[in-house]
Amino acid sequence: MSWFPKVLVAAGAAVALFAGTTACADESAGPDSAGTDALSISATGVDSLPFMAILQVGIDKGWFNEKGLNVDLYSGGGGGNTLRVVTSGDADMAIAGNSSVILAAQQPNSNLKVVAPWFQVNDFSWISPPGRSLEGATLGFSSAGSSTELVAKGLERKLGVKTQAVGPMGDNWTAAKAGQITAGWAMQPFIADKKASENAEVLVDSRDVLGDLPTDLVAVNADYAEKNPDNVRAFFTVADRLNEWLVANPDEAATEIAPLVGVSPEVMKAALAANPELLAKGYSQKVDPAGLKNLSDLMVAAGQISEPIDWSTTLDQQYLPEDDRAEF
Repeated sequence: MSWFPKVLVAAGAAVALFAGTTACADESAGPDSAGTDALSISATGVDSLPFMAILQVGIDKGWFNEKGLNVDLYSGGGGGNTLRVVTSGDADMAIAGNSSVILAAQQPNSNLKVVAPWFQVNDFSWISPPGRSLEGATLGFSSAGSSTELVAKGLERKLGVKTQAVGPMGDNWTAAKAGQITAGWAMQPFIADKKASENAEVLVDSRDVLGDLPTDLVAVNADYAEKNPDNVRAFFTVADRLNEWLVANPDEAATEIAPLVGVSPEVMKAALAANPELLAKGYSQKVDPAGLKNLSDLMVAAGQISEPIDWSTTLDQQYLPEDDRAEF
């Protein structure tokens, strides 16, 4: 099929994934015995963002298999493409850009259920060659309807800058170096890499201006969730374990994640060390109501939605561990 994305598991791991495993005897810890042990995840940025690549670590360590889950992890190639395969049923779960998930879920008969935030720290910065100024600046973002557009438009309102669609991080950096834009959007570890290799500077850290919001949201195919609720619960149990491991062992995590996102261990360690106080918040599934409200406010201000999101009905928290759930 034309949408079919790149499989990120190694060949040996893929054999293990498709061979199947025995479901856990403890139904609360493993997949629904009436359904399937397979969970296909389409995610944006699994080959460039550590908070996505961490899922591959869970596959490699066998932690999903321990919970009776056979996980396929694919790169969805962007918010809309990431979600499309889930609405069609070709994938079971999507982890994609915050605004993209909300807009898709609000469509009639979307068959999407929003179940959790993902990486609840605003890690979007705009980087440039040395000596640039925000006065009269043009900031690049990825594409219309993306998380980067949402944040860029927020900066436009707050700072009086201009914004322009450019594409991925690499394209933004190229455009910034060529003077076509003042600064391009970037996230870690791309920021740490360009600081070390090309003397890049952070022109504006959007967290300082706009505060925190979830970078992505997790959505599941509603039919899959209804038939296999324990699979979804098991996924979040492993996600909690992965987050706790990274926060407790950042150097070890950096070494394992670095080759998955195409940087050196030194760059990955620098990326995680750049904001150590944010690790525990970003790498946590505990729902942050303030960040979700901020996302809703930004979407209203950008004209993406006409009224604030009622998170008490939009976010179905039943699949999260009880300690991760929030009151709205």
